[in-house]
Amino acid sequence: MRPAEGTHLFFLDNVGVLFDERSQKIFQLNTTAAFIWCQLEDGADLASIDRALQQTFAMSTEEARACRAQTEGLLRSAGVLRGSEAPAPAATSAPDSPAVRVADALFVAQARYRLLSAEFRLRFTSDAQLRKVAPVLAHLQVADSGQDALHIDIVEDGTGGLAIHEDCRPVLGCRNLYELAPLIKGLIWQCAITRHDFFLDIHAGVVGDGERCVLFPAAPGSGKSTLTTALAHHGFEYFSDEVALLHLPDLQVEAVPLATCVKDSGVGALARFYPALADTESHLRGDGKRVRYVAPPAAALPPAGTRRPVGAIVFPRYTPGDPGQLERLSPNEALTALMAECLIVATRLDAAKVRQLLQWISATPCYRLPVCDLDVAVEAVRALSSGRNASSAAA
Repeated sequence: MRPAEGTHLFFLDNVGVLFDERSQKIFQLNTTAAFIWCQLEDGADLASIDRALQQTFAMSTEEARACRAQTEGLLRSAGVLRGSEAPAPAATSAPDSPAVRVADALFVAQARYRLLSAEFRLRFTSDAQLRKVAPVLAHLQVADSGQDALHIDIVEDGTGGLAIHEDCRPVLGCRNLYELAPLIKGLIWQCAITRHDFFLDIHAGVVGDGERCVLFPAAPGSGKSTLTTALAHHGFEYFSDEVALLHLPDLQVEAVPLATCVKDSGVGALARFYPALADTESHLRGDGKRVRYVAPPAAALPPAGTRRPVGAIVFPRYTPGDPGQLERLSPNEALTALMAECLIVATRLDAAKVRQLLQWISATPCYRLPVCDLDVAVEAVRALSSGRNASSAAA
């Protein structure tokens, strides 16, 4: 029983974190599993490991053997012991797709937009299409800079629906105008990120105070977008309600200021900050939910390309009836919660990168925030940003 090549053990908050470079996976080890792994790294045989378990954890002979055997089974199933390694992931490439001409389309309008380092030229075959899409992307509109742009064309598909072409290739379609804007927003977001250099893409809201950022990683339905949008109204910089792009070496966050997506259930909470929201046109998303889009206030938009260090990570969770007090999380708890919202790792991990990630999460204050009363949640984040409640939150 020996560690597989390319495995590295780190400790975060006294918890073992095992990185397997071959499979690009990170595992958490409890105390006894980390102890056994250290014994393996030192070259101990099974009998020596059993004796060490007895002496260190006051186990009986039978308990030590059972613990070591169970741990061995788990480590083998994870593929991190020599001889149990899973094959390395094979490199894949997308199949070639034949180019499709946007034939005989009569375009009546076009607009140009920029997100991150990518520019897009959108062409529309009706004014109605433009009216659906323009309010969602207006804050990203730019003049023609002469930079190569990705061409996105919206044309009728001959069946009453709409076909969306990316550089003359049909990539998406929808049945009617009500489904168009969410598809276009998602396509621009996806294309911009895949053409951009970054380390991690975390599903999170992000606001800034001019010097640092606060991240709100959370699953849908947590109140993340509502909280982020309210904070932008209260003077914070708006980076995104969906995307936290982290960059090496110091894991600063770059602004990806897409329009905020507000579900019908969130309209009431935000209408007092954005009175026009109640009259804003709704759209039908692919998951069947009706949503509205709020363009960020112009004053809240940081300059394009802005990156800020992370001052705190707050994990919001909609919790009816909870008073909404910040609860400090250990680095290990925070890492688990953060990785649950990690969408993309845009580079191959190695021991140095994992070490940077662990050092960063260990040095960053992390909290859980139940969200019930939006005003209370906003004030908690404002106080955290100003440093006024750092000591009470730590309790």
